[in-house]
Amino acid sequence: MSKQQRNRKTDKHSKLATLRHSASHILAAAVVEMFPEAKLGIGPATEDGFYYDFELPRALIPEDLPLIETKMQELIAQDLPFEKTTISIDDAIQKSQATPQIYKTELMQDLKSAGEAQVTFYKSGGFVDLCEGPHVKSARDIGAIKLLSLAGAYWRGDENNSQLTRIYGTAFPTQTELDEYLAMLEEAKKRDHRKLGKDLGIFAFDDDIGPGLPLW
Repeated sequence: MSKQQRNRKTDKHSKLATLRHSASHILAAAVVEMFPEAKLGIGPATEDGFYYDFELPRALIPEDLPLIETKMQELIAQDLPFEKTTISIDDAIQKSQATPQIYKTELMQDLKSAGEAQVTFYKSGGFVDLCEGPHVKSARDIGAIKLLSLAGAYWRGDENNSQLTRIYGTAFPTQTELDEYLAMLEEAKKRDHRKLGKDLGIFAFDDDIGPGLPLW
């Protein structure tokens, strides 16, 4: 692969990561609208999509995902710009300590301990989040989104910390690309050895013997 090809590939990946990181910001905005008591963790882009961690007033169920996704679509349709601001870290910590956002406060305190003097926030509509960025110019640039699953995640990966709710999703520039990705996921599920083994009668599970113990 030539240097020019590598640069194009890196640039494409960078744009996709920015798009997905922006989608995680909109996910957080949607969750906060639906659950004003929500405490925000982190929301990075990943290789296949994005996620965001929350402390919520109740446990989420899979049926919540379409409702949250609908709220995200409403926010995207408003085409809200992503507006960046930079303030001193001391002011940011002081303001954050006056809110319930304990996880964001902790992150900023760590940044201060590491020698940072300023932090950046991104605003879209009424939602503001501590974030290094970058983001797309405005919400409609995010493209096509899909929320995929729920999971539990300990804050900062430490089992001694609070367990948060992690919402996974993905985003692509076009609906066609998203549909192709979702179709690929469905094909992968069909080829999952756990499903194939059970369907073909190779093994079975019995809760009386023990969950997770296959019987050949």
